[in-house]
Amino acid sequence: MHLRLLYLTFQEDAPLYAGVLNKIRGQAAAFRALGFSTTYSAWKGNAFHFYGDAPAAVPIDADRQVMRRFYEIAAGYLTRNPCEVLYVRLDRVDFGVVSLLKRAKACGVKHILLEIPNYPYLRDYVRTAKSVSDPKRRLLSTVKVNLFAAEDRLAGPHLKGLADAAILYGDTASDFYGVPAKNATNGIDCAVLPPVPWPKKSTEIVLIGVAGTLWWQAYDRVLRGMANWNQQKDPRWTFRFLLVGGDEKEMPAFREQVRALGLSDAVEMPGFKTGEELLSYYRRADAGVSTLGCFRRGLTHCSSLKAREYAALGLPFLYAYSDDALPGDAPWALRLSNDDTPVDMGRVAAFVEQCREDPRIVLQEREYAQEVYDWRAILADALQFGGVALPQGPEQA
Repeated sequence: MHLRLLYLTFQEDAPLYAGVLNKIRGQAAAFRALGFSTTYSAWKGNAFHFYGDAPAAVPIDADRQVMRRFYEIAAGYLTRNPCEVLYVRLDRVDFGVVSLLKRAKACGVKHILLEIPNYPYLRDYVRTAKSVSDPKRRLLSTVKVNLFAAEDRLAGPHLKGLADAAILYGDTASDFYGVPAKNATNGIDCAVLPPVPWPKKSTEIVLIGVAGTLWWQAYDRVLRGMANWNQQKDPRWTFRFLLVGGDEKEMPAFREQVRALGLSDAVEMPGFKTGEELLSYYRRADAGVSTLGCFRRGLTHCSSLKAREYAALGLPFLYAYSDDALPGDAPWALRLSNDDTPVDMGRVAAFVEQCREDPRIVLQEREYAQEVYDWRAILADALQFGGVALPQGPEQA
């Protein structure tokens, strides 16, 4: 009999969060490959969905206090569908989470693991509130964030004795409110990503950025770098930037910056794409652009999902953070400064030319992704840290 695992998330299934949903689905596939009977959750429209081996769809029917309704739905599901392992993705902690975990224990759950993305997350909430331009809205956002933070600090200590482990993505820590913690890096399902064509020969260098929220991706650094390059009138290379995605709230300012910098003919903004359409843009690219704006969130470490996707595709990429799973001398990754300076396009051109001249570099990149970034190995390690005996080792999956 397979051990039953519920991967509980409160993530909205919407195009803006396509990257996060891909991560969740990849993790669910890895749990299943490790031998667990796996179900995961997300919400869409007016329904909270459970996908996988024990599917269900429950109406949300709540205009206010939506998270409370989510907790009710999850508790009811656990009562009807008992499991041995509960893996919960949390953006923050509140007393509703504590009550839910107590209910899970009462329903017979043997192991509870928490996943905490973007740790430490409270300072990220504070910075987001401060970035609101309208004074009244900024004040309301600040009050709301302070209330969130206060409840987080009051509820957090109650996790001890309920959760067996916390898996952190972000800054290093060994403890999360008294729960043993372990840092992890994001992974990818390499099997679903075919390699892009290589090598490429052209005086045009095509960069691609694939993201929803733009503020902390800092693609504006690329735009300013392209504008600086154009002013130099260097004939050796031209640059093109493909933005696939983009939060509709941020896109007007991004489009205006493109226009103001004189880059309208050099920047394409096709919106969100998936599947074969997304792959068609990847095939045109010489390099991907991972997160360049960790400094805007006060972070130095990052475990970018998009960088893993680039690596699995065999697409060299730019990044600007520390990543424990990325060797500093990787020839397929160009590290930039974690600040607001424009990207040095001369360095980018030299990097791309180096990769073009030695096709072995992208082969090594894809092999590295398969060995290090695959979700099965990452989650096997996390589960064992939480005291879960694997029904099947990752090397057999």
